[in-house]
Amino acid sequence: MPRSARTTRRSAWPAWVLVPVLALGLVWLIAGWAVFQHPRTDVPARSDALLVLGPPDRTRMAEAQRLMDAGVAPVLVVANPGTRDLGDASGEVYYARAAQTCAEDGEQDYEVICFRPDPSTTQGEAMELRALSEQRGWEHVSVLTYRQHVARARLLLGRCYAGELDVLSFDYPDVPRGHLREFAYQSGGFVKAWLTPGCEQQLPGQPKSVD
Repeated sequence: MPRSARTTRRSAWPAWVLVPVLALGLVWLIAGWAVFQHPRTDVPARSDALLVLGPPDRTRMAEAQRLMDAGVAPVLVVANPGTRDLGDASGEVYYARAAQTCAEDGEQDYEVICFRPDPSTTQGEAMELRALSEQRGWEHVSVLTYRQHVARARLLLGRCYAGELDVLSFDYPDVPRGHLREFAYQSGGFVKAWLTPGCEQQLPGQPKSVD
């Protein structure tokens, strides 16, 4: 076979691989833009409690404070992971506002409940919401998280909490991981959610407790 023919066949082969891959990548980007950048969010309304999903950094705690001052709920619930769950010691400084809010319960015009999710994931937060709502008789809960997390949070929390659920969002000045990395992270989270369809179901080798 002439060398030119062999070269042509070799150069044609990657196109059969690249075209479908690029097409799938484009579909993923379009879907991610719709699901993660433009999720269905709710208008703040009076509810039984406002749950702030972690990590409780300064930006989301400031938004939570604004909502509580506006009277969105009589109870503020903060998912506050231990510094060990954060992977480094920066949480002691980065989440100082959340720690202060949790320590000042009784000094605000509303009740504050802080808990460490177990596991330290959105699923762990959803499980705690179910427990608290059963104990407190909550029928309407508002949840605060950042925009790219809204769709997955609604899915996971809806599996555990049967009451009326409002998911409120805020935007970071800069997306923490960047848009592409955030889309990839949230996509991976959805895959995990589809593999574990129950409220407490987890992947093998991932026990409930983080201890």
